[in-house]
Amino acid sequence: MDKEPKRTVKKKRKPATRKTPPPAKKAKPKNTGNNKKRPVTNKKPKRKKRRVRNYVKELVFAIILGAVLTFVIGSFFLSIVNVRGFSMIPTLREGDKVLVQKTTDLKRFDLVAFKSGNGDTQIRRVIGLPEEKIAYTDDTLMVNDQPIDEKFIIDEINESQRNGKNYTEDFTNRELASSVVIPDDYYLVLGDNRPYATDSRHYGLIAKENVIGKVKMQLFPFDELKSF
Repeated sequence: MDKEPKRTVKKKRKPATRKTPPPAKKAKPKNTGNNKKRPVTNKKPKRKKRRVRNYVKELVFAIILGAVLTFVIGSFFLSIVNVRGFSMIPTLREGDKVLVQKTTDLKRFDLVAFKSGNGDTQIRRVIGLPEEKIAYTDDTLMVNDQPIDEKFIIDEINESQRNGKNYTEDFTNRELASSVVIPDDYYLVLGDNRPYATDSRHYGLIAKENVIGKVKMQLFPFDELKSF
């Protein structure tokens, strides 16, 4: 008998699976000698400190320059004067400090600082100007025969008159100088504390050459700071 041929069993093939290629490796940069690792430095704080130092230097320089300019300018145009005595009460008192502008351009009722005959610096109020005729009659200031109000002492005048007294005694400029009017380059000055003040009624008219300047501001005490 003939033998049956052997049957060959075909093996089932597994479906092919695609393999994903491994990620490509990054190429290392070539060492050219210029790409060495440098230490990381924080430059911002150094720059900030440098700016602060420069600002402080400029500020100190500005303060010093301002102080020098103030001293130089002040020595020519301004001065500080201490008030002595009680002749200017109630406007100024003993120990007050005032700022004086160096000028001889004076107007009526300005507060003026001047050198007295003994060399002391005094402060009084300008009442009479050159070429004026001055007189006081019954507590009224007469300038060239015209009445002028003294509002800065009106309360004191009223109080004195209620007590039956004149706050300013009667007098004329002719009694102080042998002329009908005040001579050129001279001023008649009075203290605001009329009953007790030492002023032109006692030492005469003051010369323009002895004038230091005009009182512009009271500096001390600080709680009484004011300008004139």
